[in-house]
Amino acid sequence: MKKDTLDDIDVKVGKRRFNLNYKHLGWIVAAALLIYFNSGLRAFAADVEPAPAELEWNTALKHFQIDADKFVGQRFHFQCPERTVRDEDDALYGTNVYPSDSPICVAAVHAGAIGTDGGGVIVQLNPGIDSYQGSERHGIRSGDFPETQRSFVFVGGAFAETLDPVQRDYAPRIKWDTKFTSTGLANMKLVGQRFVFSCPAAPASLAGRRVYGTDRYAFNSYVCLAAVHAGRLGPDGGFITVQMVEPAGKLKGSIRHGIESKDGAAGTRQLIFPAIEPAVATNQP
Repeated sequence: MKKDTLDDIDVKVGKRRFNLNYKHLGWIVAAALLIYFNSGLRAFAADVEPAPAELEWNTALKHFQIDADKFVGQRFHFQCPERTVRDEDDALYGTNVYPSDSPICVAAVHAGAIGTDGGGVIVQLNPGIDSYQGSERHGIRSGDFPETQRSFVFVGGAFAETLDPVQRDYAPRIKWDTKFTSTGLANMKLVGQRFVFSCPAAPASLAGRRVYGTDRYAFNSYVCLAAVHAGRLGPDGGFITVQMVEPAGKLKGSIRHGIESKDGAAGTRQLIFPAIEPAVATNQP
């Protein structure tokens, strides 16, 4: 009979017993750790689905402090509640295109983007139009209205085919010295939202501009520089998509694409650059 050594161990699984060598167990543990860490890295680097902001029935864009010219061209994800018998519709004007101070969910029902049972919508803030023509749709009556400075439409609605050129033409053009905190979009109410920016060609020197993190970045990062480090932007500039997300641990620095990032604290918000092409042209207009 073979004598057991310190290199052997008996493992019982159900009614069956297996004799394993410790070296075999070492390989098993190593393989398990490799799978664990690889899956963790994939989860860490994966895109985060946009998180819609919760609305009340008559909430307007001004509630989020985003009814301003500097946000024209941006898209916002919202979740409308079910309309209850206690909800009364605030005044609505326009058809398909609505003044920017309109009640979002009321306009969404009128536009056919959702029903009275609520649902998710994507709103794009656009420049205003010369006049708004009212109509009656889906049980909601809208009125006529004169010119306004800003308007909004629902992405995926009747005018979807015109949205991308408008977003391309009005996406905020930021500088290489622009931090995300100076864009006006760092509001905690907008965590989970995605934003499009246009970066110019890189300057001759990027000295003095620091970035913190890898894949996830400090929310006060220089936006264009972080996009280069993330592999979403080249030296010629272009359009980028940025998403503000909840923190997921401390930030780890690295060297990527000629940019060195630093370690940093987790902070209250972080930035990621989703692995998607923004719904706009890839080059400067």
